[in-house]
Amino acid sequence: MTGASLALLLKPAMEKGLKVALVETHDVAQQQVAQPSFDDRTTALSLSTQRIFDKIGVWSTLAQQACAIKHIQVSQQKQFGRIRLHAQDNQVDAMGYVLENRIMGMQLMSALLKLPALTVFAPAQVTSYEVTLQGAQLQISQQDQTLQLQAQLVVLADGANSEGCRQLGIIQKRHDYQQDALVCNVSFDRPHQNWAFERFTMQGPMALLPMTNNRFALVWCMGKQQAQQYLALDQDDFTQVLQQAVSHKLGRVNRIGERYSYPLSLVRAQEQVRTHVVVMGNAAHAMHPVAGQGFNLALRDAQALAKQIDHHWPSQSLGSLAVLNDYLSAQTKDQHITVGLSHGLPNAFTQAGSGWSLVRALGMSAMDVSPMAKKLFTRQAMGLVGTAEPWQP
Repeated sequence: MTGASLALLLKPAMEKGLKVALVETHDVAQQQVAQPSFDDRTTALSLSTQRIFDKIGVWSTLAQQACAIKHIQVSQQKQFGRIRLHAQDNQVDAMGYVLENRIMGMQLMSALLKLPALTVFAPAQVTSYEVTLQGAQLQISQQDQTLQLQAQLVVLADGANSEGCRQLGIIQKRHDYQQDALVCNVSFDRPHQNWAFERFTMQGPMALLPMTNNRFALVWCMGKQQAQQYLALDQDDFTQVLQQAVSHKLGRVNRIGERYSYPLSLVRAQEQVRTHVVVMGNAAHAMHPVAGQGFNLALRDAQALAKQIDHHWPSQSLGSLAVLNDYLSAQTKDQHITVGLSHGLPNAFTQAGSGWSLVRALGMSAMDVSPMAKKLFTRQAMGLVGTAEPWQP
């Protein structure tokens, strides 16, 4: 999704003659409109992401199937104190949205295929990378063909286990949280009324994000062994465990979808830019899901890079370190705040002991009655801290 979004953001530069290629593992030409599923995986989109999608012309379609987040509550299991945030208090219709990945992917690819200056290689894989002072050379395998590409700039948006980083010797430093995220979709017998919940349970942080058709996307972080135990429970037993963790304030659990889990770690590329290379998305910074900001930060990075490319093209080489350092400097503050929050929150809420629990409860209670603190916290949730408004090409 990061690479596709960047390609769409580069449309103004393409209209001035920039040639762009997208290499994608999956076939993008055979998108099929599948029936909606209760178990569709989702992504939380911040307000900043919604605004960027609106600028590149895809939001009007996505909005029809997105669920608005109008209220957020942060709380701690078996402890007083909570933080409540409301869109209306910030003069916005929603602080964010929740959207199925399948729908978002289909719309992004549909928009990409309408760009005449974009060449899409799909399904295809980059088999080798070589970067010299003159530019980047990529060898691509597509079906039975081997192709050679040359470019002023290559953007690696190939995930937390980036093959491009490995081949180019860019180290991805990892911090293992020793946790798994258990994910599934759930519904209760009461309407969710566009509330999102971040609850710090005895097992680990839990997010419940509102979806269409009165569903929630559940992301529950916990120790690896406990995650496997919860995956092994039958539906009735897991329903009981989940009900106990969320209490009955949301209603009675009446449906739970298929459960999955994945390991949690912080991955950060030690170089995000070098001559002719940018590392982006999860390849640059894959984060703990507690704040739901991974893709949102990646999209803000993509917007900042597109802005620099549009500004410097065609007068300067897009692979020059001066151009790329301008991009990174523009995003350093946003990255530092967002990654720091995503890393710090789970650590702060896993400190054991009644003393720590009381401190957290008092802190949340104090923030809830402080308009200034709540405004700053809300702006971070909306993806507006350390960023400019969406760039107008």
